[in-house]
Amino acid sequence: MRRFGRPVGLRARATVAFGLVGLFSSVALALTTYFVVRSYLVEQRVETAERQAFANARLARNALRSSDVDVATLLTTIRGESGSDVVTRLGSDWFASSVATGEDSIPRALRQLVADGHAGHQRVRAQGGELQLVVGTPVAAVDAAYFEIFHLDEMERTLGLLRGVLIVAGAATALGAAGLGRFAAGRVVEPLVPIAAAASRIAEGELDARLVETEDADLAELTDAFNAMAASLEERLIREQRFASDVSHELRSPLAAIRAALEVIHRRRAELPDVVADAIDILGARSESFEVLVLDLLEISRYDANAVALDAEELELERFVEETLRVYTSRRVNIDVSDEAPGPFVADRRRLAQALGNVITNAERYAGGVTDVTVHATGHQVTFHLDDRGPGIDPAERTAIFERFSRGAAGRLAGASSGTGLGLSLAAAQIKLHRGTISVMDRPGGGARFVVGLPRWSEG
Repeated sequence: MRRFGRPVGLRARATVAFGLVGLFSSVALALTTYFVVRSYLVEQRVETAERQAFANARLARNALRSSDVDVATLLTTIRGESGSDVVTRLGSDWFASSVATGEDSIPRALRQLVADGHAGHQRVRAQGGELQLVVGTPVAAVDAAYFEIFHLDEMERTLGLLRGVLIVAGAATALGAAGLGRFAAGRVVEPLVPIAAAASRIAEGELDARLVETEDADLAELTDAFNAMAASLEERLIREQRFASDVSHELRSPLAAIRAALEVIHRRRAELPDVVADAIDILGARSESFEVLVLDLLEISRYDANAVALDAEELELERFVEETLRVYTSRRVNIDVSDEAPGPFVADRRRLAQALGNVITNAERYAGGVTDVTVHATGHQVTFHLDDRGPGIDPAERTAIFERFSRGAAGRLAGASSGTGLGLSLAAAQIKLHRGTISVMDRPGGGARFVVGLPRWSEG
């Protein structure tokens, strides 16, 4: 089942399924009940009408044997006692108890049946739509035929009331079944809520999140499997984090020694052959890049281990942006800071500067540098727009560039030495630590625009 192109939830499916089952069941039961009751009432009414008609026919036969009988008065008397209409053929003459009835009120087939010497009955609709039961019997002793018309409007009212009750009962049953289905689905889904919550906590970095042990035999196995999976995942991630941290830490000492040796060699560069001097320059640049990679890996390992916290302080927006640009670029950048609700902006100066600096460095490396930095502050939000002059970011890569070791198309074209692929990933982690967001879009007029949104009070 799908709703507007999206899968329908378990609760909705169970509600619809139970509702349909309840509806079909109630319809089947209602139809069975209605037709059984209707058949019973009709049979009872026909049986009662036939007994009454045959008894009245005997009375009419006895009265018609008298030569001075008034037929019209006789039929009126019978009608008054039975509440039905009476029509009689005596010889070739027809008599009726009411001016509204007569020979034409009797169905042709029933008249023929009685003329052939057989008793019978037939249900017909009168001209006004009323349902009637006509019972006829021959009265051979006086060359007559007796017909009695019974009105079935009371039985129809009873059946109409029964239909209404069954329809209401069927609708109530369907709604009740739908409610039961929703309740049952809720009871089934309820144990899954803690699992979803624990999975979300693990995804957010709480690797020690576990499900509470349960005595439910059906859920115990699922709980144990989930906890075992979470424990295995935590152990693996901790092992990988420790490995990255240990490797990065261990690399710092030999790297520092290499850098120191390169500085000594660089001071005597003039004494070296040109080929050796060029090789030393390349080695220095590579060691510098390697040092940046090691420091980034150390920083990321701290984030993975949840071993970081904000050192929040109050910042003056325009001065902070100017200082950050001065550290990370030598280009002239247009700065526009607007604050609709002047007041303190609290953030971790070092981490926020490094996050913005990584975006600026990324622009320097791949997009010709940052051209404009626009800051818009409100009472609750501070938004940074960093525009560059590059070719822009392909929409398909706008999420991937914030992943680790992802350099995008521009980075791949620039070659292996263009960067580590950790800068924007680290920037995203630092912005997330501030409870903010970072994204990229097209800049009006061409280029890319990195958007950083932070709460006014970023105290972690």
